[in-house]
Amino acid sequence: MYWSNLKLEDFLGFIYVSAWSISMYSPLWENIKCKSARGISMDFAILNTMGYFYLLLSIYLQIFHWVPYDSSMASKMVDPNGMVVNMEANNLASPKLTLFDLFYCFHGEIMNLVTLSQLFWGKILWKFPDDRYRRMKPVYFRIFLISLSIFFVLTVQFCHSNWFTGGWNNQTTLQYCNKLFILKISMSLIKYIPQVKHNMDRQSVKGFSIPGVMLDITGGVASVLQLLLQLSRENGFSWMLIVLNFGKIGLSLVTMTFCSVFIVQWFIYGND
Repeated sequence: MYWSNLKLEDFLGFIYVSAWSISMYSPLWENIKCKSARGISMDFAILNTMGYFYLLLSIYLQIFHWVPYDSSMASKMVDPNGMVVNMEANNLASPKLTLFDLFYCFHGEIMNLVTLSQLFWGKILWKFPDDRYRRMKPVYFRIFLISLSIFFVLTVQFCHSNWFTGGWNNQTTLQYCNKLFILKISMSLIKYIPQVKHNMDRQSVKGFSIPGVMLDITGGVASVLQLLLQLSRENGFSWMLIVLNFGKIGLSLVTMTFCSVFIVQWFIYGND
């Protein structure tokens, strides 16, 4: 039976995906309950949506376009789709990513888009009274445009390298995906700042879901524990394993750090 073969790492994966996925519903419900999305920073929501997009693309490529290495094959081969594959550049262990990770990112991106609908069209779609349209602050709008520009340049380089020069290979894919992870982590570092300041300016966390923050911390701990358990099955830890999985580690640490800040704000300001 399936349950008899369930591993601890699968259980931790289920916990972190469930916690992080459920946490996305908490602010939506908080907005509905308050009949306003004023508790959510516009800058936070938009940067978060972009960060999830970068993460979703990175995880998708590493799960579905990671080429298994076979030393018995020629240095280059053509896959069934006619794409040239550089086998010598594929001698890398696959990142410790699962369909749990992909589902979480896809679900998270959808929920972020729903949150944006509450911010942009709260009065029309959600019947929020007196929810006027808000713009991004200039500094965060510039960061948003810079991240899009970097993403465009990186994607053009990646496509050119894989399709027109050296052939599809894991080294190029890993480099591109890690750069997307850096973009995501950067968005995570930056996106929390306007929300922290938004709470400070209001001297309140009203409208900002603290239960969602608690679930985020739970998911972050479970994610790190799952990864450590997976890595412990390898032949010892190494810098290469960290490089292969630094995105997941970094994202969890950033999430847990800022969620701790929100909990401190909750203790200081209360829910008024």
